[in-house]
Amino acid sequence: MERPIYRILHVIFALGLAHALFLLGQEGVRAHRLAQERAKLEEALRQAEARVARLQAEVEAAKDPAHLEALARRLGLVRQEEVLQRR
Repeated sequence: MERPIYRILHVIFALGLAHALFLLGQEGVRAHRLAQERAKLEEALRQAEARVARLQAEVEAAKDPAHLEALARRLGLVRQEEVLQRR
């Protein structure tokens, strides 16, 4: 002797369980996408840090008069026979 109210309650319970499973799956997909985005951002950060290190090395090299002279000669601003004097 099953009452009709129990059938309705079973249907409501099944719908609630299906909804909970759907929400759980949705959170799993969101977590996966966030992990992918985090990996991309971490890679971009590593590349930016490497670029900063290269630029810092260039700044340090620019402080060296020998490097500046070699660069000026390479760019054709100073000829081979000319003497470069720093002021």
